Amino acid sequence: MTVRRVAHINGDKEQSIKSHLEQVARWTSIFCEDYSFSDTDIQKYAFQTGMAHDIGKYSDKFQRKIREDPNISVDHSTAGVRELQKMKMLCGAFAIAGHHGGIPNGSDFTSSNLIERIKNRVIEPYMDYKNEVELKEAVDPIQGLSAYDLSFFIRMLFSALVDADFLDTEKFMHNGQVVRGKYCSIEVLYERLIKYIQPWFDMVEEASQINRVRTDVLSNCLKAGIERRGIYSLTVPTGGGKTVSSLSFALTHAKKNGMKRIIYVIPYTSIIEQNVKVYRDILDKDNEQNVLAHYSNAILDTENEQHKLSIENWDAPVIVTTNVQFFESLHSNKVSQCRKLHNIANSVIIFDEVQMIPLNCFMPCIKAIQNLVEHYRATVVLCTATQPALGKWLRPMKIKEICSDYESLFLILKRAKIENLGQTNEDTLIGHMESAKQVLTILNTKQSAQNLYERLPKEGRFHLSTYMTPFDRKITLDQIREFLKDNRECRVVSTSLIEAGVDISFPLIFREIAGVDSIIQAAGRCNREGKGKYEDSMVYVFRLQETPVMLEKNIAMTEETFQKYGKYDALEAIHYYFSSLQSLDMGLLDQYHVIDGFEKGMDGIQMPFKKIAETFHFTDSDTKMLVIPIESEAQKLTVELQSKIENGDNFKETLRKLGVYSVNLYNNEYDALLYDGYAYEAIKGVAVLQNLSLYSKDIGLHYMKSSGATIV
Repeated sequence: MTVRRVAHINGDKEQSIKSHLEQVARWTSIFCEDYSFSDTDIQKYAFQTGMAHDIGKYSDKFQRKIREDPNISVDHSTAGVRELQKMKMLCGAFAIAGHHGGIPNGSDFTSSNLIERIKNRVIEPYMDYKNEVELKEAVDPIQGLSAYDLSFFIRMLFSALVDADFLDTEKFMHNGQVVRGKYCSIEVLYERLIKYIQPWFDMVEEASQINRVRTDVLSNCLKAGIERRGIYSLTVPTGGGKTVSSLSFALTHAKKNGMKRIIYVIPYTSIIEQNVKVYRDILDKDNEQNVLAHYSNAILDTENEQHKLSIENWDAPVIVTTNVQFFESLHSNKVSQCRKLHNIANSVIIFDEVQMIPLNCFMPCIKAIQNLVEHYRATVVLCTATQPALGKWLRPMKIKEICSDYESLFLILKRAKIENLGQTNEDTLIGHMESAKQVLTILNTKQSAQNLYERLPKEGRFHLSTYMTPFDRKITLDQIREFLKDNRECRVVSTSLIEAGVDISFPLIFREIAGVDSIIQAAGRCNREGKGKYEDSMVYVFRLQETPVMLEKNIAMTEETFQKYGKYDALEAIHYYFSSLQSLDMGLLDQYHVIDGFEKGMDGIQMPFKKIAETFHFTDSDTKMLVIPIESEAQKLTVELQSKIENGDNFKETLRKLGVYSVNLYNNEYDALLYDGYAYEAIKGVAVLQNLSLYSKDIGLHYMKSSGATIV
C-alpha cells in the first residue's frame, strides 16, 4: 500500500504534495505572464520551476517531520535544485534554492551556495516524486542577456515562485479562504479620477494663471496616457500639479494598455503621507484600501487584514512607496523583500523627484528601470521639476516628454528670483531672518539648523529636522501652515527634508548652497501659488560653513554651473549640472559594484546574490532605529514590543507602528546613547530612549556626546 505523501497538514485536513506542486506551478506561471523574452516560453519555464520546488518533500524523513515530529531537520529544497540543474534550468534552480532562506550566491566559500548544493550536499532520497510528478525541460532565457539582466530575471522568477508558494499554503491553512483581491478595478479608479478632476476643466476660464497652467499639464497627461508602453518624462516646475497630473497619466495609461497597477515611488518618507492622502481622497471610499502605503513609518490598520497582507506582495491597484524600499527590494535576495517584485510587472511606475537617485547607486537603478520596461511590460514616468539628463543612459530606449512645451511652463511658473548672496555668517543670517515677518532658511546639517533655531526670537519660530519624529514633524508642519495662513510672524529653520513635495509657501527663503536641484526645490517653496509679486519673492543662496563631505561633488558642480551660466534655474544650467555629475568615473556611479559583481564576480564569488544584497544600500549610511516613548501611544507600543520579544511573538507590525514615534540614527550616535546608558537596545538595531529629557518636540533629539558633537 502506497502511503499518501503530504505537503501540509491543517488539523484533520491534508494537502498532498502533488496538489501543492500543481497549484504553485499554475500560479507561478500566471505571475510570469507579463515577462517577455524572445524565443523563450517563460510561462512554461515558470510552471516547471513551480512543479519542482518541493519535490524534496517526497523523502521519508520529511514525511516523518510533518506527521510525527516538526523538530526534525530536513532539506527539502535541494532536490528540486538538482533536478532542474540536470535539465540545464539554472534560473529555476536559483529560485528553488532560495525559496525559504533567500537566493544563494552561485559560488562562494560556504556550503550553502548553489554549486555546493548541486554537487556535494547530502540530501534524503526523493525519487518517489516520479510516481506522481513529471518534470519537463524548459529553455533558460539566457540568449543575449547580460549577467546583470539574467540576475534580474532570476529575482523576478524567484518572486513569482515564493508568492505562489505562500498564497497556496495560506489558502490551504485558511480552509480555502483568502482575504485578498478585494479591490476596485483600474476602470473604476479611472472613473473616480475623472470625476475628481472635471471641476478643473469646468472652472478653467475663471481660474488663476497658475491653475490654468496646472489644467494644461493635466490635459497633456490625459492625452499622453493613451500612448503605448515605454519611458516617459513629466518635466513640470514645482507647483505645476505633478501629483494629480501624474496619477491621471498613470490611470489613463493603465486603462488603455490593460495594465495592473500604479506604483508611485517617492524619495522621502517625511512627505509621503500627503501624497497618500491625496490619492486616497480621490480613489478610496468608505473602508476601501485601493491605495497601499508601504514605507518604514507607515501605520497599518490593524483591523484590516487585507491591508496587512497586501504589504507582503503589493497586490493592491495603487502602491505608494519609497526609493529605498523599491530599489533595495529589486537588488535583494530575501524572500520578504522579493516576494512582491512580480507585481511590478505590467505596472505604471512613477518616480517622483527622480533626480534624488543617489549618484553612488545610479547605474544599478538605471539598469533596473531598463529591465522593467524592456522585459516586464512596465511603463516608467520620470517625474521632476529638474529633469536630469538620463537619455544617454537609457539608450536605445527613448524618453517621451509628456509636456512637450515644458520650457514655456518654466517661464510661466517662475514665481521667485534666485540670487547668490555669497559667503555669510550666522549673525548676518539671523539679522536677515529677524527683519522678515515670514521666512524659511534651509541648512545642510542638523547641527547648524539647531544652532540657528535656538538663536532666533522664540515667538513664531519653528524647526524641522529628521531627528524629530514623524509624529512631531507633522504637528510642526500643520502649525507652520496655520501661522502662514493667518499672516503671523513665522520663521522656520529646516534641513532639506522640507524641499521635496512639501506643500508650503514663503515670500522669502535663504538656502545654504547645495546641488542645483536642491536650490530649485527650495525655490519651489517660495510664492508657491503666485499670489506675491515675482520681484518681491526672493531666494538667496549663501555659503555658511565648511562643505559636508557627502555634498562636496554636488556643491562644486553647482558653483561651476553658476560661474558658467550666472543662474541656477535656467534649463541649460540644469542640464549642464546633471550631465556633468553623471560624467563622473563609472565606479562612482556604482559604488557597490552591483553590475560588475554579476558580470565579473565579486571577491571570487560568482552570481553573488547574497553578497550584493548585503552590501547594496540605497542610502549612503546605515542607520538604526531609536524609539522615543513620549506620547502615550508610543509608550503603549513600546510595552507591547517588549512583551512580544520576550514571548517570542512576531513583533514586525508593532515595530512598523512605532516608526512614527522614532528617529533614525547613524551607528556612532546610536552606540553612544547605549554606551552612556541613555537608551537600551530592545532588539538588534532598535533601541528605546530612556532619558526623555534628551528629546524635545521642537528640536528633536539633542544629546551631547563625549566627543563634544551634538545629535540633532
